Amino acid sequence: MKVWAYVFITTRQPRKVVQTIRQLPGVAKADALFGSPDAIAIVEGEDIASMDAVIDRIVEVPGVEGTDSKVARWIS
Repeated sequence: MKVWAYVFITTRQPRKVVQTIRQLPGVAKADALFGSPDAIAIVEGEDIASMDAVIDRIVEVPGVEGTDSKVARWIS
């Protein structure tokens, strides 16, 4: 079962950071936001560990100043 998370991103370069993050494997969607936080990404993985690895790659993107991740779960 896939797991996913919303990653809220703080940056001073939202356009550049979002364009880079969109290229990372495991990122389903990434967009710049008006206000705070500056950007959001939806990441997914086959399990928590693989999803965490995607988040770790986001943290390493130049220009990313901070992240706050929230694991999501499907409610039917």
